[in-house]
Amino acid sequence: MQITEIDTLGAMREVLSSPEDQQLPLFRERVMEPLRPLWENMLRYAPGGVGDDPALSAAHMMKLYLPEMGREQGLAALDTLERGRVRQDNFVALQEAIDVLEPAAHGVSLPEVRFAVTLASPDGLGEEGSTGAGNVPGWVTLSVWPKPQNLSKLPAITAHEFNHNVRFQQPDWTFPMSLGSYLVAEGLAESFAASLHGPDNLGPWTGALGLDELQRLQPRYQTALYELDFGVVRGYIFGDSVMSAFSAGRSGSALEIPDYAGYALGYRVVQDYLVRTGRTPAQATYDPWRVIAAESGWFTV
Repeated sequence: MQITEIDTLGAMREVLSSPEDQQLPLFRERVMEPLRPLWENMLRYAPGGVGDDPALSAAHMMKLYLPEMGREQGLAALDTLERGRVRQDNFVALQEAIDVLEPAAHGVSLPEVRFAVTLASPDGLGEEGSTGAGNVPGWVTLSVWPKPQNLSKLPAITAHEFNHNVRFQQPDWTFPMSLGSYLVAEGLAESFAASLHGPDNLGPWTGALGLDELQRLQPRYQTALYELDFGVVRGYIFGDSVMSAFSAGRSGSALEIPDYAGYALGYRVVQDYLVRTGRTPAQATYDPWRVIAAESGWFTV
């Protein structure tokens, strides 16, 4: 499988090093245009509409660093990412994830994976300052604003997102997706990342809720396991306050679900499945979600 790197960090350095009146057109051309396959479809869900500048609207939605945010702090952040070998280390992490999952051996056709690291806005990604995306087949992206300790956690995000690339090619993953399939997919991605990079490098959401709280929430997830309304499904995965911020209070924001509860429960479900069956996260990536949910001991499917 070929990895094709899209050097958006180098492109952003070129943007910020250019005269001010050339920065925005260059940003559209050098940063956003290569990422068009990622954001073109995303704009259909833009809460406030797209307007006459789709690329810039997408950049705002993706919480990317924009030229207007300043030359000096942007270049300093790029220097930090370069010193931290973010591109190189995560390229290696992606190759490792490919080698462990062996998608071709399992009938998954992904002849090329395009990989990009983008510079995020300083306040756009919360305390963690980083996120990833692997929902578009053949694409793995990281977005990061450098903060103390977050660079070392990026390879786990890379592994998580590539696991999504593979998982979303499985026969029982269809759109609209059920809550059960989404729950298991997040648990698998986090379990796979933990197996390669250690549980200490996972995001805080996987351990945010204790066993008692997850058991209290279980009946509600059991009832909604086959829910297909994407707004409601996301509410169960991300929780009320996250969904309220994303959708200005629309569907999925009044379920009384704690933040990122779906990640915490999905991780626990998959971890218990692995213990009960002796499967590895890589092997389980190819198992049907109903099997994982039922044999974890958490759900009746």
